Amino acid sequence: MDYENSTHVKSWTFTPQQLEQLRARANQEALLFLEKQQQQSLSLSLSLSDAAKATGAQAQGGNTESLVLAQSFAKDYKFTNNDAHAPMNTSMEMEEPASSTILTPEEELTLIKFYSSKLLTLIGPSATHPKLKRDIKVASTASLLLKRFYLSNSITLFDPKTIMVASAFLASKVEDATCDVRYVEDGTRAMQAHVKIKEIIEAEIALVKGVDFDLCCFHPYKVVLAYTEDLRSFLKSKDGKHCVTVLSACNDNNVNVQRELVSGEDLRPIYDKARDIVQQLVFGSDVMLLASPGKIGLVAMMLANKILLQSQDENFKKDGDQDGGGSTVVKINFREYLRCRFAEERKEHEIEALWQEIGDLSQVVQNAVDQLLLQPEPDMVALKGVHKKLKKCRIWGNDDKKKKKKKRKHGEVDGDK
Repeated sequence: MDYENSTHVKSWTFTPQQLEQLRARANQEALLFLEKQQQQSLSLSLSLSDAAKATGAQAQGGNTESLVLAQSFAKDYKFTNNDAHAPMNTSMEMEEPASSTILTPEEELTLIKFYSSKLLTLIGPSATHPKLKRDIKVASTASLLLKRFYLSNSITLFDPKTIMVASAFLASKVEDATCDVRYVEDGTRAMQAHVKIKEIIEAEIALVKGVDFDLCCFHPYKVVLAYTEDLRSFLKSKDGKHCVTVLSACNDNNVNVQRELVSGEDLRPIYDKARDIVQQLVFGSDVMLLASPGKIGLVAMMLANKILLQSQDENFKKDGDQDGGGSTVVKINFREYLRCRFAEERKEHEIEALWQEIGDLSQVVQNAVDQLLLQPEPDMVALKGVHKKLKKCRIWGNDDKKKKKKKRKHGEVDGDK
């Protein structure tokens, strides 16, 4: 599939400002929906009250929940909002209680990231259920579909847990690694977050509508592998030797010994570390919505090389490598690599412009990785606060509340007997 002509690059790559505007719009439209629902509920209550007075009958409450349809305005946002207009005001004061308790876009994003991180437990190489073990790209596609959906929709209208499970089920089909929906339900049980098959199917329909039936997803994993294979051969060439320094194990005098040739195993630490970085970015940040997988993969390798070199320096300063058994670290000049490798395909100024873009993205990726390192686990206190606030304004989950109340009532009656 041609990435350059795909909808992934045309419709689902944004700037940080556009992401902020989209989430603010989704949050605002959820607020307007809740306000409209409350007005309808109030009108219905008054009508029933008047009817009861006229007939002498007792007024009965009705179900005022309107049919919620998933939106997909994020897909065409870049084309319909070239002026990057400011998002709607979400801080307006409303008389109804829902508006004062609705989640902010930042609080919604906290929950979205939390459920995205749980996808690896549901489906993927480390899935809890053995029948749901799949390649990492399945979980990555699920994460991307989940984030795309909530660019146009709010978690106050759509349960993030069921959408997360539906994303995993849909992603398995998108990546040609289909799993039985019954196993998906069993997987949610294993996570102690049971979602019924009926709920999964209904959420999948909403999910597909919310991404406008656009399921095309690309990931940087293959990019990291492609760059590793290319470097393996290129760094052995005449031009490639000028782009790399191989710092081998320290000798008896604790001096780094430089080797001239690069073997495939010399690049393995960079490859492994870059894949780890990509996985962190996919499930814990918005980077996949900001740049192409090609650039993200290259930046991940650059950052991996930097981290490995820093780790070697720290270990040397700490231990002095007294046994002379340090590992081999390859120091790659990626700027020179791009210039030499693509000199025949692109002009000098094009390569410099590309390097500038890579530099800007590197800072974004570095900040994202630093944030994930500072807080590798979610802040459960903050999450509980957001969940508590969500319960006051969500429109889903009401049936479960009614069932629990009925069970309590039945239990009280049985106890009286």
